[in-house]
Amino acid sequence: MGKVLTLPQFKSYNQQQLSFLPLDVGEMIPAQHLVRVVNTVVDGMDISAIINAYKGGGTTAWHPAMMLKIVLYAYSVKIYTGRKIARALRSDIHFMWLSGNSHPDFRTINSFRSTRLKETIEKIFEQVLLFLVDKKYIKMENYFCDGSSFAADANRRKMVWKKNAERYEGMASEKCRQLFKEIDALNAAEDKEYGNNDLEETGDQAKPITQKEMKEKLQSLNQTIAATTNKKSVQQKAKSLKKKLDTTSANIEKYQLQKATAGERSGYSKTDTDATAMYMKNEEILPAYNVMASTEDQFITACTLHQNPNDSTCFKTHLEHIEYMKAMPDAIVADSIFGTEENYELLQGKEIENYMKFPTYHSEQTRKHQQNKFHKDNFGYNTDADYYTCPNEKKLIFTGTINKKYKHSGFVSILKQYECESCAGCPFYEQCNKSSTGANRTIQVNEKLEVYKQKARKNLNSEIGEQLRKRRGTEVESCFGDIKHNMNFRRFHLRGLQKVKLEWNIVAIAHNLRKISLHKAEKAA
Repeated sequence: MGKVLTLPQFKSYNQQQLSFLPLDVGEMIPAQHLVRVVNTVVDGMDISAIINAYKGGGTTAWHPAMMLKIVLYAYSVKIYTGRKIARALRSDIHFMWLSGNSHPDFRTINSFRSTRLKETIEKIFEQVLLFLVDKKYIKMENYFCDGSSFAADANRRKMVWKKNAERYEGMASEKCRQLFKEIDALNAAEDKEYGNNDLEETGDQAKPITQKEMKEKLQSLNQTIAATTNKKSVQQKAKSLKKKLDTTSANIEKYQLQKATAGERSGYSKTDTDATAMYMKNEEILPAYNVMASTEDQFITACTLHQNPNDSTCFKTHLEHIEYMKAMPDAIVADSIFGTEENYELLQGKEIENYMKFPTYHSEQTRKHQQNKFHKDNFGYNTDADYYTCPNEKKLIFTGTINKKYKHSGFVSILKQYECESCAGCPFYEQCNKSSTGANRTIQVNEKLEVYKQKARKNLNSEIGEQLRKRRGTEVESCFGDIKHNMNFRRFHLRGLQKVKLEWNIVAIAHNLRKISLHKAEKAA
């Protein structure tokens, strides 16, 4: 008797069944899913600032709550361009559920992000902070502050360097001066006025050529051309000089514009003139922006964007932003680059506890530093008579003060200068004094900064300070790590300072939403 063949069994498959059966895509989305977190947070927001940005009349607009949800959710799941968001609205059930199966096109999405949100994003960020405080995710007690460079949406091969603009302007100005001499020689009866003498110099060689000077020379050439209709050789030379002067004048104007655009920056990109040339961690120099974040329990509580790559210089603006957001903490913890007199003074003025390291914080705790008797920190000091004592028991006498002004911030520090009464015959001279001229040893002391540093030492070495120092490494860096690696956001997708600021705020909000989702998933587990 032969084998009985058993036919395979399959579940019912009919593509047409969706056309007549009602489908609730919400049933397919888990309760703890990130998209539900975005939906809940935005529904609880006061978005009147966005609504008020719309003008009445005309055709109906997509609801701003729906638009805000899809933009925030898109950034939370690594979708950053308008076209990809529009595609997701047609193909991804999470976007379909969030938008109520609405399908705004990519132009509408880009317009909402770049115009409606540009003026209101800080209010949205504030609403997220209120949600985090209300749900007890953060307490606004201890902020951990740091900065990081993110590449701009700009061509690295189209950088304009300020130093090059200055050099080229100098070369063009020198060429212009030579043309001025030729023009003066053409307009004057050179053989009669100057004889065998050299032509006089035209102005200060180091002085930049002004547009007024060039206009005057052009007018002079035009008069020469008009007056020498019967002298073709003179007229041709005048026209040739005019053409060269026009070209040189345009070059000088171009280089002056480049210098003005660069301002205090070393350079910028032609494709995003607000982006600054910055040295990245991978040792590349790219057009980029410096972003700064304050965090608590790995939630971003404040975010700012800067054109200056120096975190210390940007801290003042960042702290002002925290104050504007009404999110002032009890203490701020930051790495050594932030530990400057200006920043310590800012914290003291706002009554924020100082847990900022200073540049020499780690080195001064080493045995090498502590046993170096020639370092000024280890010199004895007489507070009553105001003098220091060197290892050779010589006095360093106060000789005056020096005002040190910092270029980028304009902040002025007052340094007290002390000089040894005599280093002659000192057996430690070569070890103690770096001078090759035999001058006496001098030291400079910033007394105000020393007071701030002592306060920082006390706080950082306390039991609470040690705990905060251990947390600092995992606080801000974890946020930047999530953004750069998990969210794959390493460069901006918008151009111009204001739009990039907007995008950084959206990214920070998206990070916070992702963090809320993780908390909910952990509780549900």
